[in-house]
Parts: sequence; structure tokens; C-alpha cells
Amino acid sequence: MFNQLKINQRIHEAAKTWDISGAAILMHKNQILHEGYYGYQDRVSGIPISKHDTYLLNPRSPFFLGLSLMILIDQEKLKLEDDLSLYIPEYKHAHLIKIIHLIKHQSGIIDYFYEKLMVEKRKDQNHLALSEEDTYRIERMLYNQGMPFHEFFDLIKDEDLYYEPGVKDEEFSASNIMLLKEVVERISGMTITDFQLHYIFQPVGMKETVIGSKATTVSYGILKGEHLVRIPVTHEIKESFVTTIGDMMHLMQACAEGKILSKKAWRIGLKYNKEGYSILTENSNGIHCGEGMMLGYDFNLYFDQHSKISYLHFGNEVQKSKVIGGDWKYFRKDMRQIIEEETTFPSKFTKLVFYHPSNMWEAMELEVASDQKLFVLDAKKSICLAAAYPSKKAYVLMEGLRAVGLLVLDIDPKKSIYFVDIVLIDQRYQHRGYGKIMVSKALEILKNKGAKKIEIGVNRFNIPAQKLYLSLGFEVVAVYPEGMALRINF
Repeated sequence: MFNQLKINQRIHEAAKTWDISGAAILMHKNQILHEGYYGYQDRVSGIPISKHDTYLLNPRSPFFLGLSLMILIDQEKLKLEDDLSLYIPEYKHAHLIKIIHLIKHQSGIIDYFYEKLMVEKRKDQNHLALSEEDTYRIERMLYNQGMPFHEFFDLIKDEDLYYEPGVKDEEFSASNIMLLKEVVERISGMTITDFQLHYIFQPVGMKETVIGSKATTVSYGILKGEHLVRIPVTHEIKESFVTTIGDMMHLMQACAEGKILSKKAWRIGLKYNKEGYSILTENSNGIHCGEGMMLGYDFNLYFDQHSKISYLHFGNEVQKSKVIGGDWKYFRKDMRQIIEEETTFPSKFTKLVFYHPSNMWEAMELEVASDQKLFVLDAKKSICLAAAYPSKKAYVLMEGLRAVGLLVLDIDPKKSIYFVDIVLIDQRYQHRGYGKIMVSKALEILKNKGAKKIEIGVNRFNIPAQKLYLSLGFEVVAVYPEGMALRINF
């Protein structure tokens, strides 16, 4: 079904272009479609990275902490609406804060790291005298090292909340992460690392993942968006895992197959808000993306439990980025777009939905092929057209959570207007049957709205569109110098 040779070639080219260090993996069910290792264990040594190299994982990363919380919910030991006072009663604001407020960063709690520790660092003349690289290196190590709960708690316990919990959209605070970690540990009676080892890594077969911080690769952070900064681990990090790409492949497969959690817990954990974030992941153009970072180790694990597609970029260097054509570009984005283009096909999960904030950004990014730009408005103009007229409605064709096409209908029963205005399939997904699916669904909508006949205009030189409409039963009723009118009767 998938052109594996083409996928491999395109990802290899992208990895070379961006000069990455780390691994890029693509799997479908239990089949490896791409397995690539790029760059260096350590740029200073110049030793090439291999499949046997090891990397660090942060147990406090959003993905692993989210899984830990959902496991406790599965065990009926925790509820999202629980007051924090049930678990950390010594905190004076705990009765106002729910677990879900901490997860969504809506607690109003001061950030212990950026607003307390880092402010104090600004008063340290020795720290200020360091070079930019040394400053960055020390601060990254300080953040990832964490601290005992009692030391953290002393920093926040007497501080007022910035706002009433739950009233604002997400405002990140590292304090929320520390409190959630403590909740997991108090409920389970285990350290966060022991808990994840027992309930996440070992059950999915990650036998090479161990508690520790001595990896064969050296991490590099990034300064000012382009300058790599070497961050060697000079002392043991208490809360850290050492893992291999082989083990991460076990995790990829487990996520794609819906293991680790119950179906109900996955459903709750993957429910997105209007910004595209859930308890476990973010929505990256229709695929779930779990992420985590430790020093310069940076992973993004993508998975779709419908198609059973999963892929991973795990680097020991934070990826570089730059603006190209007014858009931010980086390896991971290029890799994701390659995989989307090569693995997206119609399925039983293809559906037509209203244009909505949940699909707004993806819909606006849809792009017609160059040879269609003379015939079809671009996505943004099409959406503006629909917004300008009360009778026009915009719909988005979705493949699972991914936008693949845009439709604009003109419906006014009082005037007997039933018209297909815009049919746009993204250039990456053309010639796969999506156009026929979308127009068929459009006809169903118009017929249910009372249409007895439907007319559609098409450019006389847009041969692919003409073939599509004729295959669905339209007939040519008028031919003009530049256009044609087609009609179907019910």
C-alpha cells in the first residue's frame, strides 16, 4: 500500500538537508517502513550514531506524566475533577485547584523555576558573568535536575495565586508539573521513575530502558534558534531514564495499538481542546503527538490508533529551524509532511464536517496543486467567501483528525439555490478518491436540504474536475468560451 522506497529516500534527503543527529522511525502495525540513524553520538568526537546508542528520557515530560495520571484514573485512584487538597492538603490553595487545572496549566500558581529560581539567578553576579553558552548549559541542567518536593514547596507555599483556577486559558507553570508528579507518587507510594518503569515501560516490552542518566550519546541544546550548545551530563540526574530506539519502537507500537491504557482512558486522554491539546498529546495535523525533552534530548512520538501508523523523531540535538517562504521549517515538520503525504488514503474514518475552530488552522493550510490554481480559489479565500454570505457554508473533509479537503456549498431553499461553489483537495492527497468522496457527500447534503437538481460550474479547461462530476452523474447543460455548466437531477 505504501511506497517504502520513496518514503525512505525522502526522509533520508530531509535528514541530510537539516543535518540532524538522532533517529527517525516509521512503523505501520508491526512493520518498520523506515529506520534511519543520522549524525553523531557527539559532534565533538564525530562518531556516527547507531541503532545501539542510548538516549535520556524525562519522566516529567508531558507525555509520560500524562500516561501516569491516566493509569491512576484507570485504577480508580484519581479523578480529573478531584481537588488537589485530597492529595496535598498542606498547600493552602489546594482546595481551589483541581487536578485538571494542573494538567491544563490553569492553576494560577507561580512558576517556581522561571519566576523564582531564575529571578534569583539574575541577582547572582557570578552567574551573570558567565558566557551565554555556560549560562544556557547551567540553566538547562538546573531545570532538568528538578528538586526534592519540600524544597520546591517552600518556594510556592506562601505565594498568592495569580488568578482563580480554571478561568484562563493555558499559562505554563513548571510548578504544575512538580505538583502532578507529587500526586502520582503519593497515590502510588512509588517514585515517579519506579511507577513508569512498572506501569508503562515494562508492560510494553521496553527491557533496555533503565533508571539512570549515563547515555552513549551527548546532548546539544540550541541557543538563539541556530547555535548548538553541548550539554554533557556531568553528574547523575536523579529522575531520568536511559533508553534505546529499539525500546521506543515498542512504545510506538503500543500507543498505535491502544495498549497501556483502557479504551476509555485513551478516549479521555486524547480529547482535544480548541487549541489542539489533550492530556496526553497535541494534535499535529491529524495525528497524536506525545513529546518530551531532557537537556538536549528531544523526542516526538506520533501515532494514529485507527490507521496503526506511528513514527518517531528522537534526537540528541534540539533541532534547528528557520523561516522559509514566511513559514517556520525544521526537520520534524518536513518528516511529518512526507509521512502524511505518503500514508494518507481514504478509509472508513473519512468524514465531512463543518469548518470549525477545531479544524480551522489545518483547513487554512490546505493547498491546491499548481496546475489547479487557475481554476480553484485557495483555501483562505474560499473560507472568506463562505464567511461573507449567509447562504454559503464551508465544510472540511477529514481523514480521521487530518484535514484533506475543503468544500463550500451555497444553500438557500427559499430561492431554490443549491450550488457547489468550491471543491478543493490538498495537493498531497489528490488522485486517491477524496474528490469523489467529498462531492458525493455534498450531493447528499444538498439533496437532504430539498434540492431537486444541483448545478455546478467548472472551467472548460479543468479536465480532471469535469471527469469527476461526469462520473457522479452530472450532465453538461451549457458550454461557454471559458466555462461549462453541469447539472444533476434527483
